[in-house]
Amino acid sequence: MVNQKVVITGMGVISCYGHQLADFWQAISHGKNGIKQWSEVEGTEFPVQYASTVDVCDLLQAFPNWPVDTKPVERRVLFGALAAQQALSDADIRCGEGIGVFSCSGVPEINDAELSQVNRNGIHAFSKQTMAAGANQFSALQSGNDNISVQIAHQSGATGPVVNINGACAGAAQSIGAAFQAIRRGELQQALAGGADSVLNARTMSGLFLLGATATANHRKNKLCCPFDAERGGLVAGEGGAYLVLESESSARARGARIYAEVQGYGSSMDAYKVTAPRPDGRGAQAAMVSALADAGIKPDAIDYINAHGTSTPLNDKIETAAIKTIFGYGSVSSKGENGSQLPLVSATKSMIGHWISAAAAPEAIATVLAIHHGLVPPTINLQNSDPLCDLDYVPDIARPYSLTHCLSNSFGFGGINSSLVFGKYNE
Repeated sequence: MVNQKVVITGMGVISCYGHQLADFWQAISHGKNGIKQWSEVEGTEFPVQYASTVDVCDLLQAFPNWPVDTKPVERRVLFGALAAQQALSDADIRCGEGIGVFSCSGVPEINDAELSQVNRNGIHAFSKQTMAAGANQFSALQSGNDNISVQIAHQSGATGPVVNINGACAGAAQSIGAAFQAIRRGELQQALAGGADSVLNARTMSGLFLLGATATANHRKNKLCCPFDAERGGLVAGEGGAYLVLESESSARARGARIYAEVQGYGSSMDAYKVTAPRPDGRGAQAAMVSALADAGIKPDAIDYINAHGTSTPLNDKIETAAIKTIFGYGSVSSKGENGSQLPLVSATKSMIGHWISAAAAPEAIATVLAIHHGLVPPTINLQNSDPLCDLDYVPDIARPYSLTHCLSNSFGFGGINSSLVFGKYNE
């Protein structure tokens, strides 16, 4: 059985900080808050007022050669295709021959004006009107859940397998995990893996609000995303795209590629509990982390840092904390693990960039890989009032220098889908 070592040779991210990987890391490592007033609803009574948004006009100016005739309908597809393009460039890969594309998808965007017109006029009348007006004949294809993967493959000339995973907020982690497994088995030598999403439209955000998932304490302004804080009240949505180039060690070394880090393990589990709440005992989250550690062939005490799912919701943060405590065998931040080892640091980058929903794991994987590469743990910001049930070292406000060997990145999604990834320092 082939068991190739899998490394990361390129990364690209489109975020509230812009389109450059260096700018993303500069902002994340310095605790820069990317959440601000959501301009689309400013001045209205819409309950969700803050988000982490991408400046699309600035983005298109930065990529003037983006082909107009294939410009995607959805924001998420634009973010994903450009992030993948950046990742390939960062890896110094110019030809997509044989490269696989592993993406995730969430809720398709629906134009709110068109949706209301359908409801008012009926689908048949709407279809006749739009066709008479010269509607894009490819519009149905351009809003499908596979459109991100297909667009990336077309833009990059990737001729390997194209995989699209719908795994809720764990989708991007599952995409990275699937690509990792395929390369490790020897089925591929190179793959693009990650995701892109944007739920910043009235329809989807209304749905998340009605579920009770969103933060609405708007008096806190851009500080209302506060993972592990006693006053946390819900997620703050973000948008963007992030992709990593995963490659077999032999392929990377043969072409003299720069290697950021190694993908070492992947684990996934299902709560089988409720659609809108994690298991109170944290067994699902624990199972994903334990599986990832076993896949990597390491014990819990080898982990130096955990990039937490950290959604700033009342249930997730305390249950994730409890799950981490159970696995790492300690009772409080001041204690040691059962074997006397140093406890892993924990931080939540969502405090800065918000929750990218289906794509959330992708920028968090990049942040974790860069933390290993630079020897610096990014902080959790807005953590002002400690929750007694959240008593780990969350690296508040200021990044911490640390020589990282093994790191864990957690992603726990709606419906109880859990995934964890282990990244490690690359050693020849």
